[in-house]
Amino acid sequence: MKKSLLALAVLGAVAGTASAQSSVTIYGKLNIEAGKAVATTDKTLLDVAGSRLGFKGVEDMGGGLKATFGIEHRFSPQDGQANARFWNGYSTVGLMGDWGHIRMGRDYVVGFLMVQNQIDPFGGDTQAALRGVGMLQGGARVRYNSQIEYHLSTNGFNLAAQVADSTNNGGNDNRAMAFAANYAAGPLFVGLAYENGSAADDKQISLGARYNFGFATLSAGYSKGTTAANVDGKGYLLGANIPFGAGDFKVGYAVGDANTAVAGNYKKVGVGYHYNLSKRTKVFADYAKVGGTDAIGPKTGYDFGIQHNF
Repeated sequence: MKKSLLALAVLGAVAGTASAQSSVTIYGKLNIEAGKAVATTDKTLLDVAGSRLGFKGVEDMGGGLKATFGIEHRFSPQDGQANARFWNGYSTVGLMGDWGHIRMGRDYVVGFLMVQNQIDPFGGDTQAALRGVGMLQGGARVRYNSQIEYHLSTNGFNLAAQVADSTNNGGNDNRAMAFAANYAAGPLFVGLAYENGSAADDKQISLGARYNFGFATLSAGYSKGTTAANVDGKGYLLGANIPFGAGDFKVGYAVGDANTAVAGNYKKVGVGYHYNLSKRTKVFADYAKVGGTDAIGPKTGYDFGIQHNF
């Protein structure tokens, strides 16, 4: 449960001075697992989910205009060490109104946020995560530095466009650009995204859909892209989230094909059960198996863990 700190900031020291209402939310996630990662033999503590501590806020400046900010720190709960980039999650400041929301700084690529991250039944967490195999083929990136993005939401439709500086995103002369659109209403979600990276020929398109039938939520996704080295890749993902008791069975299958003699296809199956102890805390167990010509080393992984959100 997120904890909100609410304050009134009085501007000026004389009667009649206007005031602005601000809110700051502190949130986070602590995730730790005991298990074995795919392609390793070590049995140790893991944190695939990315434990984090974040702050985000809104200042209502009146007239329908609001200022926004968000910063998110990533760290490893096993030893308390911080990520090499302190605000690795994101660090943005922006303006918001009825016309939409503009944010600047370091943030998720809109295609990842609005499409690619919405299809994996494991949410990209745990050893069974399928997102990286089926939805992030080609030149797809997860975050942009030095970027500006625009979001507009209306009647279930969400649209976004983004442009980023090339030199801060691994490119040369090309500005990185991304576009995404999705529709989310009731049990249905559908999304489409396109990304043109900062390096030449670095492109990716992805689409996905999800539907909650009540007895299960089924999802499917597809991605296709080309890397800066002019290597084509494509991926598929199928997933299901099935409520059972106080938790959910999760199962999925993903295929990634780099389409080269060196790195061929990569297949992964993931299964797991996540049991909710409360609205904020769950325990889970997952198993993953990989195969294909690109699956090198031990081909199985598993985890047993606990996750707390606040």
